[in-house]
Amino acid sequence: MERLAHIDALRGSAALLLIFQTLLLPLSDGWALQHALDPGLLAVLWFLLCCGFIVPASLHTSVDGGRGFVVRRLLRLLPVYLLAVLLTAILLPTAPAWLPGVAAPGGAMAFEVIGAYGALLPILLFYGLCLLLQVLGLLHSVSLRTSCALVLLAVALLLALARQLLGTELPVTLPLALSLMFFASLRYEAKHESSSYARRRAREYARYTLRIYLLVLPIIFLAGWSADATAWPRDLLTYALAIVTFLLVTSRLPLRAPPLVWLGSLSYSLYLLLPAMQRLSELLPQALGLTGPTASLAGAVFGLLLALGSAQLCRQFLDLPLAHAGRRLTRQHDLMPLARLHSR
Repeated sequence: MERLAHIDALRGSAALLLIFQTLLLPLSDGWALQHALDPGLLAVLWFLLCCGFIVPASLHTSVDGGRGFVVRRLLRLLPVYLLAVLLTAILLPTAPAWLPGVAAPGGAMAFEVIGAYGALLPILLFYGLCLLLQVLGLLHSVSLRTSCALVLLAVALLLALARQLLGTELPVTLPLALSLMFFASLRYEAKHESSSYARRRAREYARYTLRIYLLVLPIIFLAGWSADATAWPRDLLTYALAIVTFLLVTSRLPLRAPPLVWLGSLSYSLYLLLPAMQRLSELLPQALGLTGPTASLAGAVFGLLLALGSAQLCRQFLDLPLAHAGRRLTRQHDLMPLARLHSR
């Protein structure tokens, strides 16, 4: 399945936001980016929406029941993940090494799971759900994926109400993120399905689901946060902005800027390696004897170079060769075009 430039560009925008938050935001005191909007959460939500847009289509075009898809994904993703785990364990001993990409461990179970624990958990769960639907022969069904999105949204609402009534810490936004990923798969059908009837039907399902989100999302954030919490408006705005920008990028404002597309091709490695590279960039000015603002600026520059350089090396020597090996291993030489994905 060929890459989509505007999706890579959105991933690149997410990578840019992560770089900004990790390396540059500590140097500023911008109130809006700290209190009105969460750039790290916005970036992770873009990653998840892009995953939801691509993965079901890629899995459904597989001609071997999903086995080749699993082999190719493992070959591409696992080596970089293991490298990131090793570097995180060495450079960030207090961070959860099994969750590279998350700079600090969480305490109690967080309401906002994505911001606290990163993208890997919802992505793995989404992969598992898609594989289950593929095995059952149901992944092609737009109506079923719409039902999955709405059921998961209802689960998030129930968890939010239970958290408010019982005072128990619950991962409210985990099913919400999975719901959004299934919603993103509907957008794929609405844009890339070969049949005009199927595209129109997918658009109707997507519009219906979006109306439900408009009604339910504010209730989830109002009910889920504790009474003394002040961050729920920021997170609600971040979720809303993520959905709106995703809809724009996949419809009226497709991004195709080459620098963003390039960053998008590095986004997986960049996400996993960025906290470790940021820590290494803090150690380098200390080793050079730099102090004060000079050390902070040098650390940001070192961090940017280390993050981009390590991500590019991973792509050049791990991602591309192993992706090619995966295609050879599963005999996927002639890729099925995107337009061959049909709805039911």
